[in-house]
Amino acid sequence: MNSNEIENYRREQLDAINYYRQLHGVPSLLLDNKITRDAQAWADHLARIGQLVHSNTNYGENLASGYPLSHVNPATLWYSGVSRINFSNVERSTDCLHFTQIVWKSSKKIGIGISRSSNTGKYYIVANFDPAGNMRGSFAENVPSPLNTNF
Repeated sequence: MNSNEIENYRREQLDAINYYRQLHGVPSLLLDNKITRDAQAWADHLARIGQLVHSNTNYGENLASGYPLSHVNPATLWYSGVSRINFSNVERSTDCLHFTQIVWKSSKKIGIGISRSSNTGKYYIVANFDPAGNMRGSFAENVPSPLNTNF
C-alpha cells in the first residue's frame, strides 16, 4: 500500500471509531500527530516481530492484525465487545476491554499506526488512546450505554 492508501485507511478507522462513540453520546476523538507517530513505531515493531504484544506506554492501546488490509476492520472488531458488556455493572465486564476503550468518554485523542510485515504480508494495526481508558473505578462514568435502546 502506498502512503495515500495508508492515510485513507487510518481516516476510515478514525471515522468508524468516532461513529461508534457517537452511538454512546461521547465526543469524537481527534487524530494526534505525536500519538500517531508512537502508534506507527509500535506497529512497525509488531510487523518486524510478527506478533501482537502490548507496548509499555501510558496510552490506552488496541491492537489488530490480518491480511489483506481491505478485510481487516479493527474498529468494528473492537466494537463487537458491546454484545458482551453488562451496562448495569460495567466494572465487571472485563472480556470487552477493546470495546470499552473505544467508547471511553474521557479519552480525547487517538493515534493509529499501520504496518505490513515483509515476511508474511500481514498487517498490524495499533490504536493509541489518550488519556488511556479502562481505569478501575471509572467505568460507570466513562462507558455509557448506547443512546438507542433498540441497539
